[in-house]
Amino acid sequence: MSEFDAFARFYDADYGSFLDDLPFYRALARRTGGPAIELMCGSGRLLAPLAQEGVAITGVDISPALLTTARRRLEALGLGKKVTLEIGDVRQPLPGGPYNLAFVAINSFMHLGSSEDQLAALASVAQALDTGGVLALDLFNPDPRELLRQNGELVLDKDFVMEDGTPVQKFVSQSVDMAEQISHVTFIYDELVDGFVRRTTLPFDMRWLYRFELEHLLARCGLELEALYGSYELDDYDQSSPLMLAVAVKP
Repeated sequence: MSEFDAFARFYDADYGSFLDDLPFYRALARRTGGPAIELMCGSGRLLAPLAQEGVAITGVDISPALLTTARRRLEALGLGKKVTLEIGDVRQPLPGGPYNLAFVAINSFMHLGSSEDQLAALASVAQALDTGGVLALDLFNPDPRELLRQNGELVLDKDFVMEDGTPVQKFVSQSVDMAEQISHVTFIYDELVDGFVRRTTLPFDMRWLYRFELEHLLARCGLELEALYGSYELDDYDQSSPLMLAVAVKP
């Protein structure tokens, strides 16, 4: 069972309404024309709106539970036959292809916990892309001072309500290994049910990358960094940017 299967129950209530990145991927889909593949696609947050616009798209994830949620979402929208869903490890050869667009959204690439794993995934993408194909990666922009400041703190991240009306408090804690560039993260979901608190604890690791490290990994896989943005509005990347939004091309 994937460590993210337990996350599936909370994912849409926690992240499902986040669509700040959708215009960026829509623009890339229009530019490339499809077909497209989303690696680590989760519950289909982006698959559904892109399929609604006619993009031929495949979603790959290692979590059967998240893919079940994605399938349910797509079928409810009448898109069940328009999107291909595959259980798979993105470090291995990707299904189908060749693709004109591949992307990994909101930090999911950082769940690959070593440079070797990240390199293997990029090599899989490069193999699956057609000549001229585009890869987009949405990554956290690491600030060592901020990482150290948050080290070990337990923070109330948000309150939200599940589809069945259950109120939830989400707490986040992380400890950092600066040498290995890894955040050991724990999500804690506290559900208030009949006067009792039902707690779900989800620990996982995330490995961050720096700008030129990313460029080097891409180059080792035969991919050229075309652009690096600091926001979904395509602002120039700098040290204060909240994210690193990389667009690479297979020449």
